Amino acid sequence: MFAYLNKRAFKKMSKSCYLFFIVFFIEIYAKLKSNNLIQAEPAELHFSGFELGSDYQKNLKLINVSSEVMNIHIISTQTKHFQTTYTKKYRLIPGLAYTLKVQFCPDEWRYFYDCIRVHCKGEENLLIPVHAYPVIDDLRIPPHIELLAIPLGQSHAIPLRCSCPIDFEFQVYVIEPHEAFSIHPLAGVIPANGEVKLVVTFTPVQYETSQVTIQLVISQFNTKPYLCTITGSSAPHTALW
Repeated sequence: MFAYLNKRAFKKMSKSCYLFFIVFFIEIYAKLKSNNLIQAEPAELHFSGFELGSDYQKNLKLINVSSEVMNIHIISTQTKHFQTTYTKKYRLIPGLAYTLKVQFCPDEWRYFYDCIRVHCKGEENLLIPVHAYPVIDDLRIPPHIELLAIPLGQSHAIPLRCSCPIDFEFQVYVIEPHEAFSIHPLAGVIPANGEVKLVVTFTPVQYETSQVTIQLVISQFNTKPYLCTITGSSAPHTALW
């Protein structure tokens, strides 16, 4: 519905009117994935990782999961970076589906958003989000790192690499701490087309095997945290090896 209002109309809106319009929009298209009539597969589209100037395509199915023949109104993506095409059917038979082709062509290294809105009879309306975003393809964080029996005070560096031409912020959380380990830095930036090292220093106060568990979070859309358990050990005469 936002596409039907031009920028001048938005500028003339009072703040209260603008907020009311947003709430109204969210309420109308409040349901995601499916309702009693239509099911979207997938529930949302993700273009994860891209090159500028390249074209990408993903398909979306809108399946009639009801027992009735119906007509639906599809409001396609509205921004210039996403183009949606499909063959309009007069009626949608139960069990059959519309297949929408969504094409994406990026011109900047940033996050892009659009959506497809489906207006069904009554108040059963759908909102299918469409996301596109850069990703770090070459970040390799093993779930477990075992430090060999090493001299006291030795350090281990975990490289955080990025082959993407934009920076990514990162945050490290110590989930299971141990006094023998120190982690540095706990926050920072992985530079574009560069690398930063996460340094783990193991300084045991006695001869034993110790471990620490950290969680690495990257400022990348739709990413999952990386969990890593680091184990270190020290034994008598290690410093002489």
